[in-house]
Amino acid sequence: MMGRFPVEGEVAVSRARAGVWLTVTSGLTFASSGPLAKSVMVADWSPGAVLALRLTGAAALLLALAALTERAGLRDSLRHLRTVVLFGVIGVAGVQATFFLSLQYLHVGVTLMIQFLAPIVVIGWDWAVRGRRPSGATLFGAGVALTGAALVINVFDTGGLSLPGLGWAALSMVCNAAFFLVSARASDNLEPVALLGSGMVVAALTAWALGAVSLLPIHFGAATATMNHRDLPTWLALALLIVMSTVVPYLCAVAGTARIGATLTSLILLSEVLFAVALSWLLLAEAIAPVQAAGATLVVGGIALARYGAEQRSVRRAESASRRTPT
Repeated sequence: MMGRFPVEGEVAVSRARAGVWLTVTSGLTFASSGPLAKSVMVADWSPGAVLALRLTGAAALLLALAALTERAGLRDSLRHLRTVVLFGVIGVAGVQATFFLSLQYLHVGVTLMIQFLAPIVVIGWDWAVRGRRPSGATLFGAGVALTGAALVINVFDTGGLSLPGLGWAALSMVCNAAFFLVSARASDNLEPVALLGSGMVVAALTAWALGAVSLLPIHFGAATATMNHRDLPTWLALALLIVMSTVVPYLCAVAGTARIGATLTSLILLSEVLFAVALSWLLLAEAIAPVQAAGATLVVGGIALARYGAEQRSVRRAESASRRTPT
């Protein structure tokens, strides 16, 4: 009997380690989407074309995986069609469309850092709509993150920035916040891979619809993409964008959450913004100023503190409710 506990402890540690590495992999592979997408757009591909092909390829792969592993979950998604549509249109297509549009005006790292303010929007929504006042740590973290964002976009020197780019990045932030809110609601009713597969189909259809009405024009460019002044086949860049930057990170995030929980996963996934800056420097030769690097640190630290404060508040509420419940 006594010898069993060390073994169980080792299994738990090994499982947690695997969850951390899965989540880090998710952040790293998510971060590759900006440089890969931009390398194709430099070859005269429109953001609409890149988006439509990316989501269509990911939808096909994820739907096939869901059909193999969660067939009952796919049937359930039909009963929760409204949630699936919201997830696909706003949480996936909306985030990606506005992200790609912002890349026409801003560096990848700046776009991602603005987009990563989404948790602050979620906190504000909970406070204004649901009456959940954030803790002091959450408010302090929000202030730190906003200060970091100001440094990242360099509000004291607007040279090189574009108002349309900042607008698209801000809209991407709002859509990203909607992704978290819809996902939280959907997690109780839908299996994760089934939600990803069905939601990605809706997202792909949305992307093609935006192209058909010329809101996000679809134009296919050259057969050769450019990355850091080097040529590579466009099909290869698109395949990497679909598999490495979409399917893999979503699946790793789901698997990581199952092992280490949503709180730790969300904090580790903030590493995406740092990976994005590093990859943009390596693959696209996009430099980042020291003041922007300091801002990036504040953004990551501030959002982590804000999320931690929100989670601690939820734990205290649950403990208080359990003490009031008669036994």
